[in-house]
Amino acid sequence: MNKIIVVVANNNECIESLKKAGDSIGVEIKSEIQSDGKIINELSINDIKESTAVLFAIDGEVEEVEKIERFIDCEYYEVEEQFIKNDAKSVLEEILSDLN
Repeated sequence: MNKIIVVVANNNECIESLKKAGDSIGVEIKSEIQSDGKIINELSINDIKESTAVLFAIDGEVEEVEKIERFIDCEYYEVEEQFIKNDAKSVLEEILSDLN
């Protein structure tokens, strides 16, 4: 089974780091950006349902995520952006090891 992690982040830099790290370990990253109350490249319900996990890489609380109801009943993780910027691959590997 392919591992797919959907990501909600505040900026593209964070997403690009995760995509590069995901490519190196065989994890597909699907993402949306949420900033200033706007959603860019909104994840579909299907993308979310097919995912292995959801990663929130946001400033603020998960409860503040726009359209949070889409993620109900999903296995999710919260990570500060600085950890992704420092070592996105380790973040993904830790999520995968927790899922196994």
